[in-house]
Amino acid sequence: MRKHITFALSSIFFIALISFIFTTFLKVNPLYPKFTLDKGWVVTYKNQQYLNTNISNLSDQLGITFSRGDKITLTRPHPLQKNNAPFPYLVFKTQHCAYEVFLDGYTIAKENLDARTDGSFIGTGYNIIPLKKDFEGKKLSIDLYVVENDTKLSVITPLLGNYDDIYRLLLYTAAYPLLTGMFLIVFGHIFLLISLVLYMRSSGVFTQIICSLIVILLGLWLLTTFDCTTFLITKEINTFLRYVSLFLLVPCVYLLIYNLHKSDVYSVVGILGFSTLAFSILFIVLHLMNKVHIHHFLMPYYILSTLSFLALIMYNIKDIRSKTRNPSTQIIMLGITFVSLSFMLVVLSDMMNKNVDCRDSFIMKFLIPSASLFFVVTQLLNHFVFMTKFYAQRKEYASLTQLAYEDALTRLPNRASCDMKLNDLERSDLDFCIVSLDLNGLKQVNDNDGHPAGDKLIKSFADALSKVFCRKGDCFRTGGDEFLAVFDSIRRDELEALLKKLDNLLLELDKEDPDVNHSVSYGYAFRSETEEQDVHSVFMLADKKMYDAKRKHYAEIGKTR
Repeated sequence: MRKHITFALSSIFFIALISFIFTTFLKVNPLYPKFTLDKGWVVTYKNQQYLNTNISNLSDQLGITFSRGDKITLTRPHPLQKNNAPFPYLVFKTQHCAYEVFLDGYTIAKENLDARTDGSFIGTGYNIIPLKKDFEGKKLSIDLYVVENDTKLSVITPLLGNYDDIYRLLLYTAAYPLLTGMFLIVFGHIFLLISLVLYMRSSGVFTQIICSLIVILLGLWLLTTFDCTTFLITKEINTFLRYVSLFLLVPCVYLLIYNLHKSDVYSVVGILGFSTLAFSILFIVLHLMNKVHIHHFLMPYYILSTLSFLALIMYNIKDIRSKTRNPSTQIIMLGITFVSLSFMLVVLSDMMNKNVDCRDSFIMKFLIPSASLFFVVTQLLNHFVFMTKFYAQRKEYASLTQLAYEDALTRLPNRASCDMKLNDLERSDLDFCIVSLDLNGLKQVNDNDGHPAGDKLIKSFADALSKVFCRKGDCFRTGGDEFLAVFDSIRRDELEALLKKLDNLLLELDKEDPDVNHSVSYGYAFRSETEEQDVHSVFMLADKKMYDAKRKHYAEIGKTR
């Protein structure tokens, strides 16, 4: 466990170092002048004007939330300055608002005005508006039309600058979440694929599959929450994906808790998990049907996420008190707790603050990406623990398999393996051949020279048998001095040649070790020789021929003596 703590602390340090590098060295230097249009606005709302207003403090004057049908007009009394940019653009961010942009009273851009009447969904994101090069000296005005109830006034300070400068600036201000989100999605898919492959071959991988899904959802949430996809997809799709990934995280957390604590999980956790999943799917379906827009379910989600966090705390306490909890569970629970804690801080921040952009929030910009990376580290550590256990089990299984199907002395397949082979041949249409072999004089060697000498004779014969027959058929040791050679298909003359080669090899062994007689009696039979043509009949016929040969061998020895 001490190694795991050291690894986790090292990972935290590495993540902190990455954060420092992102914030310190990856700065953007604009090629052309950039104007931040934050101060000096005249704001008109409900027939009241607010002079010299700072956009970042707008909610202090107008209120925290707005209702459908509200209109806010933002006007700059001072003409725009020229910045000599080849591609001048105006960028500002809104939440659930249609808009019109004017220069000296002429409309230069508008979007989603139909949503004021048809109830279509407008997301949250950046509005990127090209300007003509003659914008210098003209007065800027923006009309915002709120199309959703309980909408926060998230008008992020408009920027005026060159397109490339603004593009790089938007990416830089979300560089850490952007790169973290991309890494999480790639890592999650790769790890999911690896887990699915392992899941087919081993049990206990379901935890890794759940964690991979959580990593993918975290990556998607980071990319969409920080509007890193602004230049690729619309605000509506971006916002929808943001809430989908957010709503599906909690069911995955419940599923993870359930999978890690199957033996002692309470039924309430299962009920909460299925209920949260059902609610999340319901939210998504209702949004797709344009019945209720998905962001209106944020408060119920906060309640469900709070319950899941409390469940995490409860099971962490149980894991700490439990002395039998395995390291894998502790590692994953630690990682998901860090992620959940960071999200709970986001919930508290969102409920307490009037208008906070995610790029200005330390919790969202640094804490959540760091917690997500830490979760990846715990997943890698868990994978290391799992793979160590997995290969140890595979090695143990291979050892047990070897003991079950292999003869310990000769390393030839044993009787169990032989029975499997013969059963396969029984079901085939092959004219197979069985050779029954029995060592001559093994008992005398054991009695006169001891069992080590007998074992040596058995092993030397097994090596000779395997050397002659291994490329043509299968060899088995079925008893003390009994062996079988099985051929799926072989010609009689070819078999006779192999048996002759075996006899010659045994004669060579006699010359190398003259104190021991390397001799074997054998008999063979083909399937076509028997009337029944089953394995038993073929084996009995081969065995009968072997014993006939053995009697003949001992008869010749008796005559010699």
